[in-house]
Amino acid sequence: MYMGSSSNFVNDVMLYNNLGAGSVYNKPESNATQWSLMSYLARINYTLKHKYLFSVNARVDGSSRFGTNNKYGFFPSASAGWRISEEAFMEPVKEVISNLKLRASYGFTGNTEIGVYESLATLGTSNWILGNQLVSGFFPNKIPNPDLKWERTGQFDIGLDLGLFNNRLRITTDYYKKKTTDLLYSVAVPATSGYQTMLKNIGSIENQGYELSIESDNLTGAFSWTTAFNIAFNRNKVLELGGEEYKEMAEGDGHLKTGSVRRLIVGEPIGVFYGYRFDGIFQNEEECKQQTSSASPIGVGLRRYKDLNGDGKVDAANDREILGDANPKFFGGLTNTFAYKGFELNVFLQYSYGNKILNYNAMELENPTGGQNAYADMVNRWTPENPSNIYPKATTNRALLVSDRFIEDGSYLKLKTLSLSYSFPKINLKHIQGLRLYVTGQNLLTWTKYRGYDPEVSYRGASTLEAGEDFGGYPQSRTFMFGIKLDIK
Repeated sequence: MYMGSSSNFVNDVMLYNNLGAGSVYNKPESNATQWSLMSYLARINYTLKHKYLFSVNARVDGSSRFGTNNKYGFFPSASAGWRISEEAFMEPVKEVISNLKLRASYGFTGNTEIGVYESLATLGTSNWILGNQLVSGFFPNKIPNPDLKWERTGQFDIGLDLGLFNNRLRITTDYYKKKTTDLLYSVAVPATSGYQTMLKNIGSIENQGYELSIESDNLTGAFSWTTAFNIAFNRNKVLELGGEEYKEMAEGDGHLKTGSVRRLIVGEPIGVFYGYRFDGIFQNEEECKQQTSSASPIGVGLRRYKDLNGDGKVDAANDREILGDANPKFFGGLTNTFAYKGFELNVFLQYSYGNKILNYNAMELENPTGGQNAYADMVNRWTPENPSNIYPKATTNRALLVSDRFIEDGSYLKLKTLSLSYSFPKINLKHIQGLRLYVTGQNLLTWTKYRGYDPEVSYRGASTLEAGEDFGGYPQSRTFMFGIKLDIK
């Protein structure tokens, strides 16, 4: 990619087609990347009597992104299925059990989602003033890692497919367990190296859970009603971190200066929130004297935090603990579809339960330092006449600590989609086979205790390691759509 720009044109007749016509030039930039992936694949499928199903797969992948010593990874897998409903002993219950299939699989996959040149020593450019002149130079901007290799996940899955009453009721359930080893993670390196982090293969994590899906044809005929329900439970934990018990993770937003807000801890879920326990507001000097020192200023009307180890002071080393987990205890959806004489109504509900959100918005808007907006509730901040035990007094001190005060329940139920359509009967036109009108609404209603705009938020993107943070995240829009669908032959 090449980029250049200029400004202060005499006129704009040539637009961007003549950058040289400008009198102020900006520094041109360019970059290019190249990487390759080579794969070898093999598969064997075997079916016996239409009842016993077997499959064996093998693949070898080589990626230029990994170190010289570990370009290739081997990822085998195998699966088997048994159509129990096809067995002779199932004939007596055929009218009740229409379909019954047991299946299991085990296999490995690899992750190559890293930067193109993470394993190599690369150069960056910089400008310095030498002898009253601007001089460009190169510098090494990364520590090479020739041993960088594939992140590898082994997964076991066992499931059951069940159809009842001529398949009017369909149930699918799965249990899975997967272990990821050689986790790709940026680790801190000594400051004497001249760098901050280095990408390495460290540690392992485990995910296991259950998934259940139920579909039913409740009513058939002129008026039909179908229902689809699904629910998923997933539990993950850190198994190993290269010999360490924990690793500090995401720093809080730089504007808020909250320090580390998460930890990877062996035996705990991935990326738990880690911080202090809010203990109300210092109401008088006697309460202030009970703490000899604190990570936050001590004073009447200021926030107080729990001294977990009872040594009379609150510090980061001894008085922080796990505050919550951004992963839900369970999540899923419910869809109902009703149809009658060309009309169709579709209602989709989505839910999540038990996930926590770090509400940076509340941390900022409950910080009465002046010069910024604030929650309306801050009118109830601490004063001698109104000794609040929730909101601190007005102050110029921006001391902000991550505490359970700002860890909120992110559970929600959403009316995610509501759609009504009408399909016209057969149309006797030469080139038109069908006509359908529809109106759809998305994100119509949300039921939640979360104080932010939208509990379905992640300020830092889709990363599992940094999920569940909200700092001015733009909420999902409520959308209404009207449309016409024509089937033209």
